[in-house]
Amino acid sequence: MDLRKELVLFARLAWDRRLTESTGGNMSVRNGDHFVITPTTMVKHFLTEEDLVEVDLNGRKVSGRREPSSEYRMHLKIYRECEDVVSVFHAHPVYATTIAVQQKKFPVNVLPETALMLAPITYLPYRMPGTDDFAEVFDEGLKLGSRTFVLRNHGVTVGGSSIEEAYAKLETLEFLAQITLLSGAKPGYLEIPSEDVEKFLRKIRGSKE
Repeated sequence: MDLRKELVLFARLAWDRRLTESTGGNMSVRNGDHFVITPTTMVKHFLTEEDLVEVDLNGRKVSGRREPSSEYRMHLKIYRECEDVVSVFHAHPVYATTIAVQQKKFPVNVLPETALMLAPITYLPYRMPGTDDFAEVFDEGLKLGSRTFVLRNHGVTVGGSSIEEAYAKLETLEFLAQITLLSGAKPGYLEIPSEDVEKFLRKIRGSKE
């Protein structure tokens, strides 16, 4: 499937699944030395391929009738630092954002699937969205290998090796947030023992080699 068409499909899906709200959130996909991103101030349910904006890795708009998301610097930062990341989804899902506002941490080992898809999770301090400061706080987590970020008093950001993977991480993180809030789980409480998690991860990763 064409990357633009696929990005529109999954961006709409994120909105329709209530993983973001109103005009909130932004999604992108890398395309060579450029990336294509959703425009600023647009309800994603109505997104079309013509609304997407192309930006180069110097942050310059290349094409598009609209303006890129004001948070394009975050996407730019991730693509510059991580060759393995092909797509970035930033959104404000209700349960995950609730945990971000509460400044709590996710019990990522509460389910084997969440341990596989989301760990390690990096927790970022609040910075004004759309600024260089906001983009720069991702630096340390990216270098440590994190592709899942919880943004204090803001929302969440995930990076994936494909558009589908980035979307799946976003939905999985919101599912984990729901399980966390409903069960009362927290790091070290109601989680799968670390040795069992490691055994599961070795099995899954070994089967892919």
